[in-house]
Amino acid sequence: MNERREHRRVEVEFWASLNHPLLGTITGDVNDMSVSGLSLTLDEELNFFVMMELDVRIHGEGWEDSAPSLPVQVVRVREREIGLRFVEICDDYWTPPPDTDFELELKSSKLFNSSDEYDLSA
Repeated sequence: MNERREHRRVEVEFWASLNHPLLGTITGDVNDMSVSGLSLTLDEELNFFVMMELDVRIHGEGWEDSAPSLPVQVVRVREREIGLRFVEICDDYWTPPPDTDFELELKSSKLFNSSDEYDLSA
């Protein structure tokens, strides 16, 4: 299966509160997150629909408490699980930790520059 996401998602231990002028405040657990969006399991099932706009406030260790509510748009609804896209990328407030597989790959690679001497006779 091809990965269509532009930004890498990581599992996090945050919870979120959504605010909507008609529905009030709704809470749920964040399943995974990237700088462009998140997946959220709501505490209760509500009638969300794609393109619906809300404000989300993220809570938990590792999230800046002074960060403002962020405008989001619903992009997926599956029972109590919803996908939200940040209207503006949130990398000012949070970035995912480095991908350890990628770091290991870089550390295990040998890098050479043009000043290295090579014995090509072997």
